[in-house]
Amino acid sequence: MGNDPEAEKLEAMAARIRQAGEKPKVDDLAGTVEPMKASRIGFDFMAAVLVCTFLGWLGDKTLGTKPWGLLIMIGMGFAVGITNVWRALGNQKPD
Repeated sequence: MGNDPEAEKLEAMAARIRQAGEKPKVDDLAGTVEPMKASRIGFDFMAAVLVCTFLGWLGDKTLGTKPWGLLIMIGMGFAVGITNVWRALGNQKPD
């Protein structure tokens, strides 16, 4: 029974499961962003785009400049969002 292919598959799978359950080594995580920080970066980017989009829509409605205010403010929202991401990732301390 030492050459049973099913038993070997099960043992290999069990070894992979054990390995996946182990904590990663510090060296394996070098250069990664923490999950909470990554979600905050994404939220900040989307918030900048959405706020600027709303302001552009409001400006178009108030000033009657449809669709230029919206388009310009969407572009500004992306620029502000990318700037926020750039700053957040630039402030990481190297290990």
